[in-house]
Amino acid sequence: MTTPASDDGILLTLPNGLLGFPQLTAFRLFEPSDGYPLKFLQAVEQPEISFVCMDPVGLKPDYAVPLSDTEAEELALEAPADALILTLVVIPEDPRRMTTNLAGPLVVNTRTRIGMQVALPSDRFPLKFPVFPQA
Repeated sequence: MTTPASDDGILLTLPNGLLGFPQLTAFRLFEPSDGYPLKFLQAVEQPEISFVCMDPVGLKPDYAVPLSDTEAEELALEAPADALILTLVVIPEDPRRMTTNLAGPLVVNTRTRIGMQVALPSDRFPLKFPVFPQA
């Protein structure tokens, strides 16, 4: 992000909310210093609702989100470098089986801090991509 986070995190606006949570449009993104690559996305309107997320490029360097012209325009993205991509993470009882959803990434304009969740085809983008290689 272009501005350092305060103790309250970075405020993001998702005008359409998240899939399943359309009423939640304001979030704080926290980046704990010892939690890399995990980040936390907490709803401002309902702080008890939060999500674990991450930058998927560390896991899958070739990961790219194909945005439509309309989506790029809605986000006012002028260059790919303006986009922060995050994927939601599921942490099961056994954290070694943690997965991230590559089919429903969040794309955030780092200049405006406005974002959206994009639905990608799950036949090309896995819903449950392993965070840790399975032995």
